Amino acid sequence: MSGIIGAVLLLTAFGYLGGVTWVNLGTAILLTTYRLAFAYGIALVLGSTIALLVGWSPLAELLFPVFDVLQNIPSFALIPLFIYFFGFTSEMIILFAVSSIIWPILFAVLTAIKSAHTDLNDAATIFGARGLRRIHYYLAPLSFPAILTGSIVGIAIGWEAVIGAEIITNIAGFGNYIREASSLGISQAMIAGTFAILVIVFVLNRLVWAPLLAESSRRYAE
Repeated sequence: MSGIIGAVLLLTAFGYLGGVTWVNLGTAILLTTYRLAFAYGIALVLGSTIALLVGWSPLAELLFPVFDVLQNIPSFALIPLFIYFFGFTSEMIILFAVSSIIWPILFAVLTAIKSAHTDLNDAATIFGARGLRRIHYYLAPLSFPAILTGSIVGIAIGWEAVIGAEIITNIAGFGNYIREASSLGISQAMIAGTFAILVIVFVLNRLVWAPLLAESSRRYAE
């Protein structure tokens, strides 16, 4: 019975959204997703690397307040600077998104390192985890759950950053698609686009983040 109801609802939805140009919507979503994925990759490498290098060094206490101040600068207040240096380009949107995504990852890893149990630190030292070996064999596995949680928060912020930048700059992508669709009010295109993004976020959470979090809890639980 539930299958029949679901099929009816699905057919009704497709009937209502029959006027949507799905090729245009799909292209817009792919552009935005590409920018977000690229920005996340850069932010992941930079954020985790900086945190791993700084987190166990004497500079941690000095740089932590600096990072905190930089994190609290409203991201969209910086977009004129990104436009000035990089113009109205896809690269500008990616780099702008990096400036938003990087902070949750960086602070999650820093917090994980700073809150590590003393006996774990001592054990790592005793077993020869010093210098760069300390990062590879001790800090990176220790920080893996934090990298995941920071990534989940960062990706959520990244969607907002990329879509918002596309709306502001009028560059092709999902943000620009929604901007044009909203000019007609609550249109079929606007509803379809919003629904498509919700589906993508749901699928990513269920198929990517949830299994990774479960695996990290199993493998890296203290």
